[in-house]
Amino acid sequence: MKSVVKTIKAKLAHQMNTSPFIGSLINVYSSTAIVFTPLTFLGVATTLYGLWGADAIQAWLPWFTFGHLIGVLVIFVLVLMVFFYKVIIPSMYAFQMQQQYKHRNPLVTDMQAVLEGQEKLSRRLGKIETTMGIPVEEPEVENKG
Repeated sequence: MKSVVKTIKAKLAHQMNTSPFIGSLINVYSSTAIVFTPLTFLGVATTLYGLWGADAIQAWLPWFTFGHLIGVLVIFVLVLMVFFYKVIIPSMYAFQMQQQYKHRNPLVTDMQAVLEGQEKLSRRLGKIETTMGIPVEEPEVENKG
């Protein structure tokens, strides 16, 4: 039973290598939607305020006007923007970096070739140092990947 669950999880978690065309469409759409979303939000909020919100709010807060509503909405959007900047965007970038590292990233391929070449050079240098009687010191290398 445990292996069946593992197999199902592995199949569900596996991602496909697809064309970048789909991603480019979504990227362009989301980039343009960012411009229209606040306008739509303000439009819907002011429409709701005009239809029934003003009566309901002024029953509790008689001094609350349309200008107050706009002020509250602007403050809400600004607080939300700060939250996104501090929390959501770093998380999105971390996820994107993981995805870019996994899926056909030419920089990863190039870096692997560079590291293999460096390893070959290091071995050759070690042999030369050994034959010349120079003490060999291993460099400390941190692997961040």
